[in-house]
This record gives sequence, structure tokens and C-alpha cells, in this order.
Amino acid sequence: MVTLPYPVPTPGAPKGAGRQGFTLLEAMVAMVLSTIVVSLVTSTFLAQNRFYTDAMSRVDIHESVRGGIARASADLRSVFQGGIVSADRNSIVFRAPVLVGGVCGVDGQSTFAFLPVDQAVTDMSTVSGYGVKVGDAAWRYTPGTWASVYHSSGGGAVDACARAGADTTGAASEFVRLDGMAPAGVLSVGDLVMLYQKVELKLAPSKLDPETRALFRGPAGGVLTEVATGMSRLSRFEYGLARNDRFRRRVRGQRNLARIDRVRISLQGTGPASGGGRDDLTFELTQTVPLRNAN
Repeated sequence: MVTLPYPVPTPGAPKGAGRQGFTLLEAMVAMVLSTIVVSLVTSTFLAQNRFYTDAMSRVDIHESVRGGIARASADLRSVFQGGIVSADRNSIVFRAPVLVGGVCGVDGQSTFAFLPVDQAVTDMSTVSGYGVKVGDAAWRYTPGTWASVYHSSGGGAVDACARAGADTTGAASEFVRLDGMAPAGVLSVGDLVMLYQKVELKLAPSKLDPETRALFRGPAGGVLTEVATGMSRLSRFEYGLARNDRFRRRVRGQRNLARIDRVRISLQGTGPASGGGRDDLTFELTQTVPLRNAN
């Protein structure tokens, strides 16, 4: 005799009789367990998504701050003696060299100099002044344009510099005649000349994200370009003066400006966390840049 594992329906019984199914309680338990599993999976996914979003936001903030510090530091390291024009918490204006060359001949108010300029590459319209350095004296700066001092290149400049012992072979275009840079008798062979652009670094409300501040750079008095976005109000410039350990947030007077020998740049990037809050994500970087301004 064979015993079946489940009851055999009686002949003529209703369809499905003798079969076992889920009770209402079992169905409810299954639904609860399914809901818990789905909730756990969803919570894990959302948590991972928030973590990824915050991680990417931190990367953006770090890159913006580090990029701003790198750009500002590179600009300030180029400043020559007496190059700082104005300095406060939110802005610094300085003379950034465009070209620097040496005098190799003088004829009255005409100065013949080796000036490695490629006018096809260098935008000479950015020049806002020129400077001269006589011997060991300090740089003397004068507002002006490239067109106001440039006379010609090659020709007479090459001849004058060759007579002074300069090797002009293959570099005729880099020897130029400049008129009116200094009164007659002031410059001599071996002195230095400079063409500069007056540049401003400025912390101001961002144009890309109006709820934050940004670092701008460009010609002083002209249109500035936003180079680092997402800064907080704690971002600032501070200045150290020669023979003084204290940093100050504003320097007034030409005499004190000429004593600035270091700039401390502090940029704090900020952004919203995915869980809410405006300033949940922050990153601050401070760098002190030594200058030749006071040398």
C-alpha cells in the first residue's frame, strides 16, 4: 500500500479541495518582512548616494580652494620691489611684470634694450606702465602704455647693443628701441627696464553662486574674471611687514605698502551637504607667500 504525502480529494469534491494555501496571517507576515527588506535596501542606497554626493562636493570644494591659492600665489611671487599698490582684507592690487629686459645702449632719451618680446604671442595692450632700475637703486614706476615708449625693433637697436658687446645673432627682433622711459643721462648699460600690468586679486560675491563669495583676478579697474568659486566670508588676505611678526588686514600709505614682505592667503570653501544645511561642508587652506616687494 502506498501512502500519499497529502490528502487525496474525494471523488466529486469541489475543485481545490484538500489543497493547503496561505492564511491571512501568513500573508501579512510576508508583506511586513518584504517591506522591511525593501526599506533596508532603500536606506542603504540613499545613504550611499548621499555619501557619494558629499564626496564629490568635497572634491569640488578642495579643487576650487587649492586652485585659487595656487593662482594667487603664482601672481604674488612675480611682484618686484615696490610692486604693491594697495592692500586690504578683500583686495590686493600689484604690478605684475609683463616683460623685463636689460639696457645695452643709450642715446639721449632713447634706450636700446634686450627685451624678449614676441608681439604675436604677448598681448602688449595689457601693459599699464613701465619701470626702470638704475644700478642698486629701487625700481621707479611710471604709468604708460607699450605704444607710448616703443619705437622699433632690430636695426639701430641691434647695432647699438652689438657695439656694447651683446650677441645679437638670430635675435634681432628682441632688441628694441624705447623712447622716453627716463630722462637723458639716467640709464646706462646694465640697468633694467620693465613693462608691467596692474593686476587685482579680489574677494567678492560670486557671479556663479551668489550665496557665496569668489576669488576674482584681472586688470585693476577693469573686468575681473572669477577664478575660484564657493568661498565663505572667512576668506581673506593678510599682510606682514618687514621686521614685524604681526599680520594685518589692511595696509595704508605708500611707505607701509613698500614694507610688505609676505601675504597670507586664507580661502575657505563651503557648500551644502546632501542632508541639508548651507555650510555643512567646508575646507580651509592658508598659505603665506614671501614677496620681493620690500627688498
